[in-house]
Amino acid sequence: MYKDFHGGNHEMMKKMKSSKPQHLLWFGFKIVIALCFSSYFVFAYLNLHSQVKLPSLHPPVFHASPSSRSRHFEGTPKIAFLFLARRDLPLDFLWDSFFKNVDATKFSIYIHSTPGFVFNETTTRSAFFHGQQLNYSIQVIWGESSMIEAEKLLLLAALHDPANQRFVLLSDSCVPLYSFSYLYSYLMSSSKSFVDSFIDVEEDRYSPKMSPIIRRDKWRKGSQWISLVRRHAKIVAEDYFVFPIFKEFCKRWPPKDVDNRKEIHQIFDVAQYFLQTLLRIFKQHRNCIPDEHYVQTLLSVSNP
Repeated sequence: MYKDFHGGNHEMMKKMKSSKPQHLLWFGFKIVIALCFSSYFVFAYLNLHSQVKLPSLHPPVFHASPSSRSRHFEGTPKIAFLFLARRDLPLDFLWDSFFKNVDATKFSIYIHSTPGFVFNETTTRSAFFHGQQLNYSIQVIWGESSMIEAEKLLLLAALHDPANQRFVLLSDSCVPLYSFSYLYSYLMSSSKSFVDSFIDVEEDRYSPKMSPIIRRDKWRKGSQWISLVRRHAKIVAEDYFVFPIFKEFCKRWPPKDVDNRKEIHQIFDVAQYFLQTLLRIFKQHRNCIPDEHYVQTLLSVSNP
């Protein structure tokens, strides 16, 4: 009994001695990884601040360009359906039924998709979408200002057609719940835009650095998916005052290329000092999602 126990202890001590260098090596490796990630985050933080370009502090003045000033339109007004797609339109068959047997003079379709993607018989099941992609598109990243830029590109393209009097922004997962005739009558019978806009008292995305262009009392939040009348569509498409403020001070945090908090915390469990430094950097930034605030705040500021 004693011999077996002693022998077991002896074997256990040998294993512990042999594994000790491995534990030290693994611990050292984790420290090196932690230092590398810390350096990366500090570099990313300094890089973000080194690119700051302060906008003009003059109050915004909203006016249409000479080429798109408001004129009284005579003819059949259109609804411009503006699709903001990641690539294709997976629900195109539902929209095909929606547009079927509808007077083509009452609607137009514009699609912003990934650069180079073409809607044709091989990429969509509906002929209504053939060739309707923008000639110029950008790579869109969720939670970044590129989402707003894509919206503005869609509006600018649709504004070239004076018949477009209503502008409906849609995602690739939106579906029609009513018939075209119902929607057309509903939107055309109202002279108002439909924009979900409210003050969120619990969120802290507003930055004082946005003032005086955007005052705190003008800060709004709401859904990205909206319907605009033509004069409001012009304000959004031709805005060069509020958008630069959003691009500079309303950003998701952490940025997409460093957004992996779970992995960060697993690696930094052996380097508490660097973790605390990282958390302090997080606290200095507001996690601001631009497309949840831009149109609502712009219209609040411009007071159209």
